[in-house]
Amino acid sequence: MKLNVIEFPSDQFTYSKHSNCLVSEASDMGNRHLQHLYDDACDVGFAVKSSQSGDVVNFHMVNVMKDGEGELIGWEYELTAESARQHPECGRMTATVFND
Repeated sequence: MKLNVIEFPSDQFTYSKHSNCLVSEASDMGNRHLQHLYDDACDVGFAVKSSQSGDVVNFHMVNVMKDGEGELIGWEYELTAESARQHPECGRMTATVFND
């Protein structure tokens, strides 16, 4: 079952049309970008609500980014399969949250 996760407004992110990626900083999200998405899985991520359409998409974490010395840089996310099916107009949208 999908859990009710906090929905972040899309205008809280910087959008790169070239890479189809939303970008934010962890502190701007109150460090709440690692929410459990489902009650029967360990997937973590967050939801984004379009400021234009009101549609909501979910992202799940796919990678933790670290520099060469092991310092945390940020987290990379992809649309959940469910969100990709429900919102094909998003394409292969990704999101990056930087550790600031």
